[in-house]
Amino acid sequence: MGVEYNEGEKNLRDLISWYSSNVNEQTRNEATTRLHLIDHLLFECLGWNREDCKTEERINGQYIDYSFYCPGCLFIVEAKREGVYFELPVGTDNVIYNISFFSRRAKGVGSAIKQAIGYCQSHGVPYGAVCNGHQLIAFIGSRSDGCPPLEGRALVFDSLESMEKNFLMVWQCLSKDGILSRRLSIELQGAVVSPAPSKLSEKTSGYPGFKQRNVLQTDLQILSDLFIEDLACLGEEGDERDFLRECYCHSGALSQYALISKDILRTRYSALFQKATEGPSTTPATTKKGINPELLAESLSRRPILLIGDIGVGKTMFIKHLYQVEAPDIFTDALVFYVDFGSGPALMEDLTVFVMDELRKQLLDRYDIDIEARNFVYGVLHRDLERFEKGIYADIRDTAPQTFRRKRIEYIEEKLRNKDEYLRLCLTHIYKGRKKQIVVFLDNVDQRPGEFQERVFMIGQSMADRWPVTVFISIRPQTFYRSRISGTLDAYHPRAFTIGPPRVDEVVIKRLEYGINLLDRGIQLGFGGRTLVKVESLKDYLEVLAYSFSQSRYLNEFLDNMSGGNIRLALQFVRAFIGSGHVDTEKILGIYHDTGAYLVPLHEFLRAITYGDHEHYSPAASEILNLFDISTADGREHFLSPILLAQLDRWAQHSTTDGFVSVSDIYEYLQSLGFNPSQVDWAIERFIHRNLIESATKSRESQLSKPISHYRVTSVGAYYAKRLITRFEYVDAMVVDTPIVDIDMRAGVANAYNIADRLSRAKVFCDYLDSQWQLLEGWQLAFEWPAIRKLIDRDID
Repeated sequence: MGVEYNEGEKNLRDLISWYSSNVNEQTRNEATTRLHLIDHLLFECLGWNREDCKTEERINGQYIDYSFYCPGCLFIVEAKREGVYFELPVGTDNVIYNISFFSRRAKGVGSAIKQAIGYCQSHGVPYGAVCNGHQLIAFIGSRSDGCPPLEGRALVFDSLESMEKNFLMVWQCLSKDGILSRRLSIELQGAVVSPAPSKLSEKTSGYPGFKQRNVLQTDLQILSDLFIEDLACLGEEGDERDFLRECYCHSGALSQYALISKDILRTRYSALFQKATEGPSTTPATTKKGINPELLAESLSRRPILLIGDIGVGKTMFIKHLYQVEAPDIFTDALVFYVDFGSGPALMEDLTVFVMDELRKQLLDRYDIDIEARNFVYGVLHRDLERFEKGIYADIRDTAPQTFRRKRIEYIEEKLRNKDEYLRLCLTHIYKGRKKQIVVFLDNVDQRPGEFQERVFMIGQSMADRWPVTVFISIRPQTFYRSRISGTLDAYHPRAFTIGPPRVDEVVIKRLEYGINLLDRGIQLGFGGRTLVKVESLKDYLEVLAYSFSQSRYLNEFLDNMSGGNIRLALQFVRAFIGSGHVDTEKILGIYHDTGAYLVPLHEFLRAITYGDHEHYSPAASEILNLFDISTADGREHFLSPILLAQLDRWAQHSTTDGFVSVSDIYEYLQSLGFNPSQVDWAIERFIHRNLIESATKSRESQLSKPISHYRVTSVGAYYAKRLITRFEYVDAMVVDTPIVDIDMRAGVANAYNIADRLSRAKVFCDYLDSQWQLLEGWQLAFEWPAIRKLIDRDID
């Protein structure tokens, strides 16, 4: 752990005192200078951790004295012997000088600065310094604002006393926290980096606009919600069981369309559990034959059972199918309570109240048990009332019966006032008196923050421990991981079962076919008092989709990889296509009626998903990420994202660690290409947010106590790098959202609406990317833009 500010300032004063007593100028060599002075200055005064530092790191045949990583290399220090020193003009208090000053006045120091800047540029390191133990010069070593680093400015301290006098600035600019905050850039150039130029979207009137729908598209769009996500709500009571029976798909099957290794798919949750030596054991919830018998056996236990799965993998379907269809012999005679946290409560303080209210409500609505009915209350409190009648009021039972009855009612009211305890007594009464197994499912907990999920687990654990109930709790893998680290779960040793996603193509086709069957059975459709689109039209459209997904590898490959195992997201993609304003619905139905079949091409499906409800692509509203977007005015950055994805995919193919790559290796690789850490930070943050890469804990919340140390590409990221980036419709959509750093070419990229103009614009945009790729030519990369350009041209043709 590095030192704090006050401790660093004290250590600097101690170093000054030691140095003044041991001045032996020009006799210490470089190694001794580092040992006696520079090490103390960097680690004890500036607060760097020794584990952040690599010494004598070899780059391009040369060795760097100090390289500081957090996690990418952000700061290098070139050490010089004590005798290599400089003098500043007398009578000035300046601490910022032009680097050219040292080239003219202190050639030895100037050469050292030039050498360090060369290291920074070759490795993409933003900051460098030269230090002889008692003097320090810090500078921006790698820039993207067009200014050569040697023509920039430097932060200069000509003595340890000068560092002490200006220690606040020294700390803010050169400590670990200071380097991470890029404060040195602010001091020396007024901004961290030059921002990227404006995008075409900023000049587009009414951007992003809304795509108009005709009546047919509007009706289909409204009904798509019902027929893709809420099919179980259609029809008569009891249809949910029919829906589960017809539409449920067992998890665990490996996709035949995935663009990442099946070994990675097979070890989806292994990284969560491989380091665990104690605590909850984990078992797949399903086998090739169906539900794991161990889970059914655990349903008779008295400890919480965890159902672990990523968001959207179908945990709710698994739960409902389990107790309504899969194991009726166990659950039919049981009292089953299903508590959905998807819509409430809003505050964690209301959690216990919410759970108890749900149990009371379901006792009444589902099992016709009114726990406040007189006879039921007297039955539950029978033993307590017997004790009351033998208590202090027993003497007035016969002499003052009205008073006795009033006191007994007050006693009962007091019992009922403690709602949680009374509910526990009610369930115990039912369990013993009616010989009923009681099972509570706490579902959709994973849609809430990690702390919320842990609080629900504690409630479930308390119920399982004190109440006559079996509790199932669904949580995300990262919550399980974090709770194991903190010890929350280890203290209770529950059983945990993992739920993997089912085959996406099977889920979609079953949903569509079930909807078609409902329409064949004559289900009535209406909305807002009017009849919607003709049943025949909707049925025909669903048949077109069912046929397309049963025949098209391209559609299934897109849906399977881009959903990344999130079945909910895959169904949202299908729903977005139905009734989209970017799809010629009447044309599709016309061809279907004329020929009896229509195969939806990928470009039609992709346009609907990319644009959504808008006329133009909007990164804030679309599920599709713009790989060509940049955070700085550096044209090479257009390729940073695809380079990173392609390289992660290459590493995964030869990995012995389930495809995971250390963060330090990622930064080191990209910095070796000249990208700076802030650019890499920006790319990784966007990738995590959109699930193009995943961490070993599968966490996108950044709430773990330890920093993320390893990442790997997901099927989403692999699809972007191998398929999406090669398609015209993707490039066409991204033009409006991509800054053009070349002023001369910027004018050639304008708004286009008809297909001919859009095709021409895509070629101009690709020509621009060709010019920026020239800055990266010569590197042997997993991603090669010229090969991608050929595929885009072929798609355009």
